[in-house]
Amino acid sequence: MTSYSSPQIQDSLQESNASSYQGGSSMKVIQKTLDNGLTVLLSPNPEEPRFYAEIVTRAGSKHDPETNTGLAHYLEHLLFKGTKNFGTTDFEKEKPLLDKITDLYEQRSKESNQSKRAIIYDEINRISQEAAAIAVPNEMDRIYSDMGGKGINAHTWHEETVYKVDLPANRIDHWAKIEAERFANPVFRLFHTELETVYEEKNRSIDNKDRLLHREVN
Repeated sequence: MTSYSSPQIQDSLQESNASSYQGGSSMKVIQKTLDNGLTVLLSPNPEEPRFYAEIVTRAGSKHDPETNTGLAHYLEHLLFKGTKNFGTTDFEKEKPLLDKITDLYEQRSKESNQSKRAIIYDEINRISQEAAAIAVPNEMDRIYSDMGGKGINAHTWHEETVYKVDLPANRIDHWAKIEAERFANPVFRLFHTELETVYEEKNRSIDNKDRLLHREVN
């Protein structure tokens, strides 16, 4: 995903004459490609002073490495954990801990001795607890909620991951800045707790009849 700035989004709204319209009379869609290659689709809705936004990325379960299935879904969750500017009380203190956790995971992935792997994992747990004390869980959700946001969510499917939110129209600049920050400078924190959440979602989907039918058909 390429980062973008809010003036570019505003330009898309203001320069609609230069964009192409698609669809029937009941729904017009303005399509514009920004200088950074990002495609923007806009459908004006005068019924209420709000906007609903989806950011669609070409990354889904189909693209997971064979040795790391579920990676796209896990990434979806981690992209809600903030950046160096939000999601933490002290990033300068947190960063060395996160770097150490990353290094330990790399060591563990290369270690074949199960006893040594267990020792490394215990160290990962210890440092993760220390890092978690500095993190601010769900701060991104809180920021959007304080702006009057609703429907803050995301989903991962076979060939896509989609991030979505509904906000008051006067918050479009704030939305663009937050999303640009989220995609350009993410910080992957709270690994352990989020992994448990992903597992729980997976377990629920296993018992979902619609999901089971879809997997069999496709």
